[in-house]
Amino acid sequence: MVRHIFFGRVRDGVPDEKVDQLIARWHGMPAAIPVIRGFTAGRNVGPEDRRFTVALVADFDDWDAWKHYMVHPYHDDIRQSLTNRIVEPSERAMIQIEI
Repeated sequence: MVRHIFFGRVRDGVPDEKVDQLIARWHGMPAAIPVIRGFTAGRNVGPEDRRFTVALVADFDDWDAWKHYMVHPYHDDIRQSLTNRIVEPSERAMIQIEI
């Protein structure tokens, strides 16, 4: 399995409602993109490291499924309409690990 982890810092001045909208759209991905096997997303609520404010974790059966997710229209729409406008470009990262 492949685990995809994304995290980022919300741009200064972005209202909470927009962050809530982003997270809600993220939560719609498993229904829209059936190759997602496990999924969670939300705000950073940890008391320690507060550099990053939002994150998501998605699991896939294999690399082909992950590649399908990365170019899926639903995912691309979220990236273009919300993530790129809400999350600071220089303060985001993603990694994939085999689990």
